[in-house]
Amino acid sequence: MIRKIFIIGCGRILKKHLDSITLLKKKIKLVGVSDTKSKRLNSVSKKLKVEGFSDYKKGIIKTNPNLVVILTPSGNHAKNIMDALNLKKNVIVEKPMCLRISDGKKIINLAKKNKKRVFVVMQNKFNLPVLKLRKDINKSKFGNIFHSSVIVRWRRDQKYYNNDSWRGTWKLDGGVISNQASHHLDLLRSIMGDPVSVFAKSSNHLAKIQCEDTALIIFKFNKNRTAIMEATTAMRPKNIEGSISVLGTKGSAKIGGFALNKFEYYNLNKNINLLKYQTNPKNVYGFGHIKFYTHVLESLISEKKSEFEAENAIKTVELINAIYKSIETNKEIYLKNKIASKRLGI
Repeated sequence: MIRKIFIIGCGRILKKHLDSITLLKKKIKLVGVSDTKSKRLNSVSKKLKVEGFSDYKKGIIKTNPNLVVILTPSGNHAKNIMDALNLKKNVIVEKPMCLRISDGKKIINLAKKNKKRVFVVMQNKFNLPVLKLRKDINKSKFGNIFHSSVIVRWRRDQKYYNNDSWRGTWKLDGGVISNQASHHLDLLRSIMGDPVSVFAKSSNHLAKIQCEDTALIIFKFNKNRTAIMEATTAMRPKNIEGSISVLGTKGSAKIGGFALNKFEYYNLNKNINLLKYQTNPKNVYGFGHIKFYTHVLESLISEKKSEFEAENAIKTVELINAIYKSIETNKEIYLKNKIASKRLGI
Protein backbone atom coordinates (compact mmCIF):
# COMPACT_ATOMS: atom_id res chain seq x y z
CA MET A 1 0.00 0.00 0.00
CA ILE A 2 1.28 3.45 -0.96
CA ARG A 3 0.91 5.87 1.94
CA LYS A 4 -0.14 9.43 1.20
CA ILE A 5 1.89 12.30 2.68
CA PHE A 6 0.77 15.86 3.41
CA ILE A 7 3.44 18.42 4.36
CA ILE A 8 2.87 21.50 6.53
CA GLY A 9 5.66 24.05 6.10
CA CYS A 10 7.80 24.64 2.99
CA GLY A 11 10.92 26.15 4.52
CA ARG A 12 14.62 25.29 4.68
CA ILE A 13 14.29 21.63 5.70
CA LEU A 14 11.69 20.74 3.05
CA LYS A 15 14.25 19.46 0.54
CA LYS A 16 15.51 16.70 2.85
CA HIS A 17 11.97 15.37 3.20
CA LEU A 18 11.26 15.62 -0.52
CA ASP A 19 14.46 13.68 -1.25
CA SER A 20 13.26 10.88 1.04
CA ILE A 21 9.77 10.85 -0.47
CA THR A 22 11.29 10.63 -3.96
CA LEU A 23 13.57 7.73 -3.00
CA LEU A 24 10.61 5.93 -1.41
CA LYS A 25 8.16 6.68 -4.23
CA LYS A 26 7.04 3.06 -4.39
CA LYS A 27 5.87 3.31 -0.78
CA ILE A 28 4.81 6.93 -0.23
CA LYS A 29 3.31 9.71 -2.32
CA LEU A 30 3.08 13.45 -1.68
CA VAL A 31 -0.53 14.60 -2.10
CA GLY A 32 -0.42 18.17 -0.81
CA VAL A 33 1.56 20.97 0.82
CA SER A 34 0.72 23.94 3.03
CA ASP A 35 2.46 27.16 3.98
CA THR A 36 1.47 30.55 5.37
CA LYS A 37 3.59 32.40 2.78
CA SER A 38 1.56 32.43 -0.43
CA LYS A 39 4.47 33.14 -2.77
CA ARG A 40 6.51 30.25 -1.41
CA LEU A 41 3.48 27.96 -1.32
CA ASN A 42 2.59 28.66 -4.95
CA SER A 43 6.18 28.11 -6.06
CA VAL A 44 6.51 24.79 -4.23
CA SER A 45 3.11 23.39 -5.21
CA LYS A 46 3.70 24.29 -8.86
CA LYS A 47 7.16 22.73 -8.86
CA LEU A 48 5.97 19.53 -7.15
CA LYS A 49 2.71 19.38 -9.12
CA VAL A 50 0.58 18.96 -6.00
CA GLU A 51 -2.17 21.12 -4.58
CA GLY A 52 -1.16 23.84 -2.15
CA PHE A 53 -3.24 25.02 0.81
CA SER A 54 -2.93 28.12 2.97
CA ASP A 55 -5.20 26.36 5.50
CA TYR A 56 -3.54 23.06 6.35
CA LYS A 57 -6.60 21.61 8.06
CA LYS A 58 -8.64 22.04 4.88
CA GLY A 59 -5.77 20.50 2.94
CA ILE A 60 -5.63 17.46 5.22
CA ILE A 61 -9.39 16.95 4.99
CA LYS A 62 -9.39 17.23 1.19
CA THR A 63 -6.32 15.06 0.43
CA ASN A 64 -6.95 12.52 3.24
CA PRO A 65 -3.29 11.53 3.85
CA ASN A 66 -2.01 8.66 5.98
CA LEU A 67 0.82 10.78 7.36
CA VAL A 68 1.06 14.49 8.11
CA VAL A 69 4.62 15.86 8.07
CA ILE A 70 5.19 19.03 10.11
CA LEU A 71 8.09 21.32 9.16
CA THR A 72 6.91 24.56 10.77
CA PRO A 73 8.65 26.74 13.40
CA SER A 74 9.17 24.84 16.66
CA GLY A 75 6.71 26.98 18.60
CA ASN A 76 3.93 25.96 16.21
CA HIS A 77 4.60 22.22 16.39
CA ALA A 78 2.23 21.51 19.27
CA LYS A 79 -0.83 23.07 17.61
CA ASN A 80 0.00 21.52 14.24
CA ILE A 81 0.42 18.06 15.80
CA MET A 82 -2.77 18.26 17.81
CA ASP A 83 -4.78 19.47 14.80
CA ALA A 84 -3.48 16.52 12.77
CA LEU A 85 -4.24 14.07 15.58
CA ASN A 86 -7.77 15.44 15.90
CA LEU A 87 -8.16 14.69 12.18
CA LYS A 88 -7.12 11.09 12.95
CA LYS A 89 -3.72 11.24 11.23
CA ASN A 90 -0.32 9.84 12.16
CA VAL A 91 2.38 12.51 12.38
CA ILE A 92 6.02 13.07 11.54
CA VAL A 93 7.43 16.27 13.05
CA GLU A 94 10.86 17.85 12.91
CA LYS A 95 12.63 18.28 16.24
CA PRO A 96 11.83 19.36 18.85
CA MET A 97 8.38 17.85 19.25
CA CYS A 98 7.28 21.02 21.07
CA LEU A 99 8.69 23.65 23.43
CA ARG A 100 6.36 23.29 26.42
CA ILE A 101 6.17 20.26 28.68
CA SER A 102 2.43 20.80 29.10
CA ASP A 103 1.95 20.63 25.31
CA GLY A 104 3.97 17.42 25.17
CA LYS A 105 1.65 15.79 27.69
CA LYS A 106 -1.39 16.92 25.70
CA ILE A 107 0.09 15.44 22.53
CA ILE A 108 0.71 12.08 24.19
CA ASN A 109 -2.79 11.91 25.61
CA LEU A 110 -4.40 12.95 22.33
CA ALA A 111 -2.38 10.39 20.35
CA LYS A 112 -3.52 7.64 22.72
CA LYS A 113 -7.13 8.83 22.57
CA ASN A 114 -7.20 8.82 18.76
CA LYS A 115 -5.00 5.72 18.45
CA LYS A 116 -2.46 7.56 16.32
CA ARG A 117 1.30 7.98 16.56
CA VAL A 118 3.71 10.92 16.56
CA PHE A 119 7.28 10.40 15.30
CA VAL A 120 9.96 13.06 15.94
CA VAL A 121 12.78 13.40 13.41
CA MET A 122 16.18 12.64 14.93
CA GLN A 123 17.88 11.54 11.73
CA ASN A 124 21.44 11.53 13.06
CA LYS A 125 20.67 8.39 15.04
CA PHE A 126 20.84 6.57 11.71
CA ASN A 127 24.40 7.73 10.96
CA LEU A 128 26.69 4.72 10.53
CA PRO A 129 29.09 5.60 13.38
CA VAL A 130 26.17 6.34 15.73
CA LEU A 131 24.57 2.97 14.96
CA LYS A 132 27.91 1.20 15.52
CA LEU A 133 28.62 2.98 18.81
CA ARG A 134 25.16 2.37 20.28
CA LYS A 135 25.28 -1.29 19.23
CA ASP A 136 28.63 -1.86 20.94
CA ILE A 137 27.53 0.04 24.05
CA ASN A 138 24.44 -2.15 24.28
CA LYS A 139 26.71 -5.21 24.04
CA SER A 140 28.78 -3.79 26.95
CA LYS A 141 31.94 -3.69 24.82
CA PHE A 142 32.88 -0.39 26.44
CA GLY A 143 32.10 -1.65 29.91
CA ASN A 144 30.38 0.90 32.10
CA ILE A 145 30.10 4.32 30.45
CA PHE A 146 31.01 6.86 33.14
CA HIS A 147 31.43 10.10 31.17
CA SER A 148 30.35 11.68 27.90
CA SER A 149 31.26 14.92 26.17
CA VAL A 150 29.28 16.74 23.46
CA ILE A 151 30.57 19.58 21.29
CA VAL A 152 28.46 21.50 18.78
CA ARG A 153 30.39 24.20 16.94
CA TRP A 154 28.19 25.38 14.12
CA ARG A 155 27.74 28.59 12.16
CA ARG A 156 24.43 30.42 12.00
CA ASP A 157 25.08 33.98 10.87
CA GLN A 158 22.74 36.94 11.09
CA LYS A 159 21.45 36.28 7.58
CA TYR A 160 20.16 32.88 8.74
CA TYR A 161 18.15 34.50 11.53
CA ASN A 162 16.97 37.40 9.37
CA ASN A 163 15.62 35.07 6.67
CA ASP A 164 12.78 34.00 8.99
CA SER A 165 11.58 36.29 11.77
CA TRP A 166 10.67 33.36 14.06
CA ARG A 167 14.24 32.12 14.38
CA GLY A 168 15.95 32.84 17.67
CA THR A 169 12.72 33.92 19.40
CA TRP A 170 11.47 32.45 22.69
CA LYS A 171 7.94 32.05 21.41
CA LEU A 172 8.72 30.03 18.28
CA ASP A 173 12.28 28.74 18.44
CA GLY A 174 14.65 29.14 21.37
CA GLY A 175 18.40 29.22 20.91
CA VAL A 176 21.11 26.68 20.24
CA ILE A 177 19.88 24.47 23.12
CA SER A 178 16.34 23.89 21.89
CA ASN A 179 17.12 24.07 18.19
CA GLN A 180 20.49 22.89 16.86
CA ALA A 181 21.74 20.99 19.94
CA SER A 182 18.46 19.16 20.57
CA HIS A 183 19.75 16.37 18.30
CA HIS A 184 22.78 15.93 20.51
CA LEU A 185 20.78 16.14 23.73
CA ASP A 186 18.53 13.36 22.48
CA LEU A 187 21.53 11.22 21.49
CA LEU A 188 23.18 11.87 24.86
CA ARG A 189 20.01 10.63 26.58
CA SER A 190 19.96 7.50 24.44
CA ILE A 191 23.53 6.66 25.48
CA MET A 192 23.68 7.83 29.09
CA GLY A 193 20.03 7.62 30.11
CA ASP A 194 18.07 10.51 31.58
CA PRO A 195 20.13 12.93 33.70
CA VAL A 196 19.51 13.34 37.41
CA SER A 197 20.38 17.05 37.24
CA VAL A 198 21.74 19.81 35.02
CA PHE A 199 23.60 23.06 35.59
CA ALA A 200 23.93 25.48 32.68
CA LYS A 201 25.22 28.86 31.58
CA SER A 202 24.50 30.66 28.32
CA SER A 203 25.68 33.69 26.36
CA ASN A 204 24.81 35.59 23.23
CA HIS A 205 28.09 36.43 21.53
CA LEU A 206 27.34 37.29 17.91
CA ALA A 207 23.71 36.83 16.86
CA LYS A 208 21.18 39.61 17.36
CA ILE A 209 18.41 37.36 18.66
CA GLN A 210 16.35 36.98 21.84
CA CYS A 211 17.94 33.65 22.79
CA GLU A 212 21.39 32.23 23.37
CA ASP A 213 23.89 31.38 20.64
CA THR A 214 26.24 29.62 23.08
CA ALA A 215 25.66 27.32 26.06
CA LEU A 216 27.71 25.27 28.52
CA ILE A 217 25.97 22.44 30.37
CA ILE A 218 27.05 19.99 33.10
CA PHE A 219 24.99 16.80 33.48
CA LYS A 220 24.90 14.39 36.41
CA PHE A 221 23.51 10.87 36.00
CA ASN A 222 22.89 8.05 38.43
CA LYS A 223 25.82 5.92 39.62
CA ASN A 224 28.07 9.02 39.73
CA ARG A 225 28.24 9.32 35.94
CA THR A 226 28.75 12.70 34.27
CA ALA A 227 28.61 14.57 30.96
CA ILE A 228 29.40 18.01 29.63
CA MET A 229 28.15 19.90 26.58
CA GLU A 230 29.46 22.92 24.74
CA ALA A 231 27.06 24.15 22.06
CA THR A 232 27.33 27.23 19.89
CA THR A 233 26.09 28.65 16.61
CA ALA A 234 28.70 31.42 16.82
CA MET A 235 31.40 29.40 15.05
CA ARG A 236 33.02 31.33 12.20
CA PRO A 237 33.50 31.07 9.31
CA LYS A 238 31.85 27.63 8.91
CA ASN A 239 30.46 24.54 10.67
CA ILE A 240 33.34 22.70 12.30
CA GLU A 241 32.12 20.02 14.68
CA GLY A 242 29.10 18.13 15.93
CA SER A 243 30.59 15.42 18.14
CA ILE A 244 30.00 13.08 21.04
CA SER A 245 32.63 11.24 23.05
CA VAL A 246 32.12 8.39 25.50
CA LEU A 247 34.48 7.08 28.17
CA GLY A 248 33.95 3.58 29.50
CA THR A 249 35.79 1.19 31.79
CA LYS A 250 36.82 -0.96 28.79
CA GLY A 251 37.35 1.68 26.12
CA SER A 252 36.45 5.04 24.65
CA ALA A 253 35.24 6.52 21.38
CA LYS A 254 34.51 9.82 19.67
CA ILE A 255 32.11 10.42 16.82
CA GLY A 256 33.04 13.67 15.13
CA GLY A 257 32.88 15.46 11.81
CA PHE A 258 30.52 18.40 11.58
CA ALA A 259 27.43 16.18 11.76
CA LEU A 260 28.27 13.06 13.78
CA ASN A 261 29.46 11.50 10.54
CA LYS A 262 32.80 9.83 11.32
CA PHE A 263 34.85 8.23 14.07
CA GLU A 264 37.72 10.34 15.38
CA TYR A 265 38.85 7.40 17.48
CA TYR A 266 37.47 4.07 18.65
CA ASN A 267 39.61 2.62 21.41
CA LEU A 268 38.74 -0.97 22.22
CA ASN A 269 40.91 -4.05 22.55
CA LYS A 270 40.07 -4.84 18.94
CA ASN A 271 40.84 -2.46 16.07
CA ILE A 272 38.11 -1.57 13.56
CA ASN A 273 38.23 0.06 10.14
CA LEU A 274 37.12 3.59 10.99
CA LEU A 275 36.73 4.60 7.33
CA LYS A 276 34.03 1.94 6.93
CA TYR A 277 31.70 4.05 9.04
CA GLN A 278 32.55 7.47 7.58
CA THR A 279 30.06 9.50 5.57
CA ASN A 280 30.51 12.95 4.07
CA PRO A 281 27.27 14.92 4.00
CA LYS A 282 27.20 18.37 2.41
CA ASN A 283 25.35 19.88 5.37
CA VAL A 284 24.56 19.20 9.03
CA TYR A 285 21.28 17.44 8.14
CA GLY A 286 23.25 14.36 7.05
CA PHE A 287 21.77 11.37 5.22
CA GLY A 288 19.45 10.04 7.90
CA HIS A 289 16.06 11.28 6.72
CA ILE A 290 15.56 8.44 4.22
CA LYS A 291 16.36 5.88 6.92
CA PHE A 292 14.06 7.68 9.33
CA TYR A 293 11.15 7.50 6.87
CA THR A 294 11.86 3.83 6.25
CA HIS A 295 11.85 3.22 9.99
CA VAL A 296 8.52 5.03 10.45
CA LEU A 297 6.87 3.04 7.66
CA GLU A 298 8.15 -0.25 9.07
CA SER A 299 7.03 0.73 12.57
CA LEU A 300 3.52 1.58 11.37
CA ILE A 301 3.22 -1.69 9.46
CA SER A 302 4.56 -3.84 12.30
CA GLU A 303 2.82 -1.75 15.00
CA LYS A 304 6.03 -1.95 17.03
CA LYS A 305 6.97 0.86 19.40
CA SER A 306 9.68 3.28 18.27
CA GLU A 307 12.20 5.31 20.25
CA PHE A 308 11.26 8.28 18.04
CA GLU A 309 7.71 8.52 19.39
CA ALA A 310 6.18 11.21 21.59
CA GLU A 311 6.51 9.25 24.86
CA ASN A 312 10.29 9.33 24.50
CA ALA A 313 10.54 12.73 22.79
CA ILE A 314 8.90 14.51 25.73
CA LYS A 315 11.88 13.55 27.89
CA THR A 316 14.12 15.64 25.64
CA VAL A 317 11.60 18.51 25.92
CA GLU A 318 11.78 18.17 29.73
CA LEU A 319 15.58 18.21 29.57
CA ILE A 320 15.61 21.36 27.41
CA ASN A 321 13.27 23.08 29.87
CA ALA A 322 15.44 22.05 32.81
CA ILE A 323 18.53 23.50 31.11
CA TYR A 324 16.81 26.82 30.49
CA LYS A 325 15.49 26.82 34.06
CA SER A 326 19.04 26.40 35.32
CA ILE A 327 20.16 29.35 33.22
CA GLU A 328 17.26 31.47 34.49
CA THR A 329 17.86 30.68 38.17
CA ASN A 330 21.62 30.06 38.18
CA LYS A 331 20.91 26.82 40.04
CA GLU A 332 21.36 23.10 39.57
CA ILE A 333 18.01 21.72 38.42
CA TYR A 334 16.85 18.19 39.23
CA LEU A 335 14.92 16.46 36.46
CA LYS A 336 12.64 14.49 38.79
CA ASN A 337 10.86 17.77 39.50
CA LYS A 338 10.12 18.32 35.77
CA ILE A 339 10.41 22.07 36.18
CA ALA A 340 9.37 24.11 33.14
CA SER A 341 11.28 27.11 31.85
CA LYS A 342 9.40 30.41 32.06
CA ARG A 343 11.07 31.47 28.80
CA LEU A 344 9.52 28.59 26.88
CA GLY A 345 6.26 28.65 28.84
CA ILE A 346 4.60 26.17 31.16
